[in-house]
Amino acid sequence: MKITQSLDAFTATLPFSFTDRALLKKVFVHRSYLNEKEGSGLESNERLEFLGDAVLSSVISHMLYMRYPGINEGVLTKMRARLVNRQALASLALKLRLDSHLLFGKGEKRTGGDGNPTILAGVFEAFIAAVYFHHGFQKAFDYIEAMFTPLLEDTLDEPVHFDYKPRLQELSQKLFKEAPAYVLAREEGPPHKKTFDIEVFVAGKALGKGTASKKKDAEQLAAGEALKNLTERLKEFFPDPAPENAATNGA
Repeated sequence: MKITQSLDAFTATLPFSFTDRALLKKVFVHRSYLNEKEGSGLESNERLEFLGDAVLSSVISHMLYMRYPGINEGVLTKMRARLVNRQALASLALKLRLDSHLLFGKGEKRTGGDGNPTILAGVFEAFIAAVYFHHGFQKAFDYIEAMFTPLLEDTLDEPVHFDYKPRLQELSQKLFKEAPAYVLAREEGPPHKKTFDIEVFVAGKALGKGTASKKKDAEQLAAGEALKNLTERLKEFFPDPAPENAATNGA
């Protein structure tokens, strides 16, 4: 069968064997597929996704705890959120080509489900759960650690403990006499695992976007991006370079 050949090709790319094809197939079954396949006996990947989320969180928490002994709990939490946010997991799903094996209903496929970051992040979590079931926690730990170690340094590129919102507020008030506006652009996911996309507008222009599992963390990420963009785009607001000097002096 086509799906079996597809899974054979996929397992050939893995650094370990995966003989439980029924479990592996479940990783790729989106709930929309079951709506059109009544009586198929298949189960969607949502329960695996739930478990994979917990396994990922446990491993990443352990990695951060061991690697950064001088960093407090609040900062470690923000670092973990950066590592396992929807976009990061979706990117890993694409890297593993998990999107090539997803089973959708026709409607979901027509609307681009295989490119939806939430669905991609979910299938990545489901795959991690399948690795855990098939090979045990240690193998899952080693696999996750190998994938995420190169990403750890990126979480320290910017100081995650920095509170960007007050700085953006101060600069916006100084330059434009108004506060930034934070707008919820999108809210996705089940109640136990929502993700929030926040956009921040300064003087009517969208300058930053952040995605996180908590609105306040998404706002912080959006504010951090806005601070970078505001410095680069000041001439869009002020053709006269004088305000740019004022912003530099006030930074």
